[in-house]
Amino acid sequence: MPVEKASRWIKEWDRQQEGYVGHREIRFEIIADALTAAGLVAPVILDLGCGPGSLGDRLAERLPGAEIVGLDYDPVLLTLARAVHAESPDRSWIELDMRRQDWVDYLDGRQFDAVVSTTALHWLGAPNLMRVYQDLTQVLAPGGVFVNGDICSYDQTQPTLRRMTAASIKANRAAAKADGAHDWVGWWEAVAAEPALEAAVAERHRRFSNLPRKQEMTMEFHLAALRQVGFREVGCIWRHLGDYLALALL
Repeated sequence: MPVEKASRWIKEWDRQQEGYVGHREIRFEIIADALTAAGLVAPVILDLGCGPGSLGDRLAERLPGAEIVGLDYDPVLLTLARAVHAESPDRSWIELDMRRQDWVDYLDGRQFDAVVSTTALHWLGAPNLMRVYQDLTQVLAPGGVFVNGDICSYDQTQPTLRRMTAASIKANRAAAKADGAHDWVGWWEAVAAEPALEAAVAERHRRFSNLPRKQEMTMEFHLAALRQVGFREVGCIWRHLGDYLALALL
């Protein structure tokens, strides 16, 4: 796929995502701030659920000399990422399903200075997520940093916060639509009509057509899970209604 065409699709992806994820660029910036503040120099970073590499692009700008390995199971988004970064020696991609219990084996024993993720891990569901968090204690080098920027829910005892979050998402979507951005369904329908992505779209449908519904998980669940598996220091470093950034130190 030509670089220019892949770049246009990623640009439209970013605009679509911004309609669902408020302050998305600020989220990326804070993740980069956290890694910089941790004192990482030319780090090797694993980006879980990397999509087309948007977070990795921002980290590459902020952390000179970083090697960024993107891991995802979506063949369409990885096709776009690989096309854009075909000539980037410090970017590589792993096509892998983290729901596999042996997913870590496919990293060939590599350890990383940092693991990052954004708006991806909640798709795994609680049991898989707990296992992945446990696996990260093997994947990270001693003293490594995990930063997760994800979507979380308020529980049933917090109806006002749930309502405020829903209202914020609705307003954000309306603003994106008014600005001409695709919604989730619209972006995928447009991509499906791209001849260069026909095979990848068909494979994506095969992989994801029968996924279970997303589970709601609170930020407190994520933080407690990270503590339970052995991270020595865990905390929330940023939150905006239903979005948060958690940092965990091994």
